[in-house]
Amino acid sequence: MGQKKPRYITKQLFLNSVVCPALGWLMRIERVSKPATMGEKFRMEQGLEVGKRARELWPDGALVEKEDLQSAVENTAALMGNPATQAIFEATFMIDSYIAKADILDRTKDGWHLVEVKSSLNDKAEFIGDMAYTGMVVQRSGYGVSNVSLMLISKEFRLGMPNESLFVQVDHRGEVLEAIDGFGLCWEEIERITRQPEMPEPKLQFECRTCPLFKECLGKNVENPIFEIPRIRQAKFAGLVEQGIMSIEGIPRTFSLTENQSRVRACVQSKKPFVAPSLAGELGSVHWPAFYLDFETVLTAIPLYPDIAPYAQIPTQYSIHRCPKPGQVDEHFEYLASPQEDCRRELAERLIEHLKGEGSIIVYSNFEKTIIKSLIDVCPDLSQDLSSLIDRMVDLQAIIRRNFYHPDFHGSLSIKRVLPVLVSDLSYEALEIGDGDAAIATFAWLAHGKFDKKEAEAAKRNLLEYCKQDTLAMVKLHQRLIEYAAGSGL
Repeated sequence: MGQKKPRYITKQLFLNSVVCPALGWLMRIERVSKPATMGEKFRMEQGLEVGKRARELWPDGALVEKEDLQSAVENTAALMGNPATQAIFEATFMIDSYIAKADILDRTKDGWHLVEVKSSLNDKAEFIGDMAYTGMVVQRSGYGVSNVSLMLISKEFRLGMPNESLFVQVDHRGEVLEAIDGFGLCWEEIERITRQPEMPEPKLQFECRTCPLFKECLGKNVENPIFEIPRIRQAKFAGLVEQGIMSIEGIPRTFSLTENQSRVRACVQSKKPFVAPSLAGELGSVHWPAFYLDFETVLTAIPLYPDIAPYAQIPTQYSIHRCPKPGQVDEHFEYLASPQEDCRRELAERLIEHLKGEGSIIVYSNFEKTIIKSLIDVCPDLSQDLSSLIDRMVDLQAIIRRNFYHPDFHGSLSIKRVLPVLVSDLSYEALEIGDGDAAIATFAWLAHGKFDKKEAEAAKRNLLEYCKQDTLAMVKLHQRLIEYAAGSGL
């Protein structure tokens, strides 16, 4: 593994280095970046739009245009040195090998008010670190930071309101300045660690469970790391690490775990699935014909339609497979809303019509129940019919959680993890839309008119195909579980 010549330390690299020096070192290795997914592109677009609207609150502010780093740094210095400049957007700083960009710097009589803009509804602890890193680099560059604020999306905003109503501002001066003092103690050490030719000795820690580079670090030869034990708490995790245990295979039977956690340990160690005797009974509670239901939704920072809050989850489509008996499909129903208007009432009415009857409604997770409850709020006159749908629901994921586990689930019961383990003849890889984030992005782009007519028709077909695949997946998964319950799936 060859190391790229060190250049710059960014916010992400610094914050990750604080948590784990080995991760910071790995981030300085030359790696091929993966292209952004549709969901990631959409989130970036939303962030850019929110940032643009935030800047409009400072109409006389100056934007440091996207240009090479050195020119951006020089442009920033010139603007900050000009007393006539009240606010600066995307101010860029470089000191030693550290670089940072400030979303908004507002000039005050005591220095600069640092404003971080986030396309989020909620304040989060991680935002303190983001602001502290930027503030630290600004201060080290010779500029005073007099105040620090976080701009968040307001839950009260609705289409038609003035731009000022889109944001709420939270004062974080005290917490950020305190964090800057702490970060300053790491300045030289992180520079030294990330430049050294050999990676620091990594140590397994709780944060490894979400690290994208775990498999390139401590996880190279660890197939079943201990953080794949469901809901393992930090204290138990630390207890295992203290004993030098990194993998589930090494957890002794004497180590105290919950019933569900012990089940996972036993499956991994035996390399055999767990099938509870009660699986057949729970699957047998399904009343036929069964209706397999899946919703897709859209949620955006800037609402798409009137009278909708930012990030409100709006159902936009559904798929239903009807089966008179396990694995046998006799009808398929689907609905896709017009992206140009709020179609929740029409969706609710069609849903009631397509699900009429007495059979069970098979879902995967609590999501569909939550969506139907939201439809009741929008259409109270349909509450009786919609509530009756909830009463018929059978959660396939909940049945799996109680009665089945396969060592190849690796601690997750998401359908995208469970399906390839149990059903080999159905894959999402060939679909143009292969996950929920891509579906959200596609519908939002349709609503914004991003596609021409031909592209829009293709996008709609792709959305329908993806949602249809989700319910077909449940049909096949249900059938496979019945085989396991009968003993023929082993």
